[in-house]
Amino acid sequence: MNPIPIAMVIQLGQYLKTGMDHYSNLKMTGQMAGPDAVAAFLLEKMKGWDPKVSGKGLLDEPTRAAAARFLAGVAVNLTGV
Repeated sequence: MNPIPIAMVIQLGQYLKTGMDHYSNLKMTGQMAGPDAVAAFLLEKMKGWDPKVSGKGLLDEPTRAAAARFLAGVAVNLTGV
């Protein structure tokens, strides 16, 4: 079993923060904001991210989209509290 590189975990945390910031900015400007809008924003930000474990890429496009959607859901739920 290969451990997940700490750099990848840190980057996921950065994307979560980015999603939270984006959601907050949307809400402050009175725009409709939800997980789908945040996920689309994060997916664009994640475009060049290609984490690898033991030289094997972890994110194909459907997995990247799922990761963006997951992080967006967490961001909206944490920020909306």
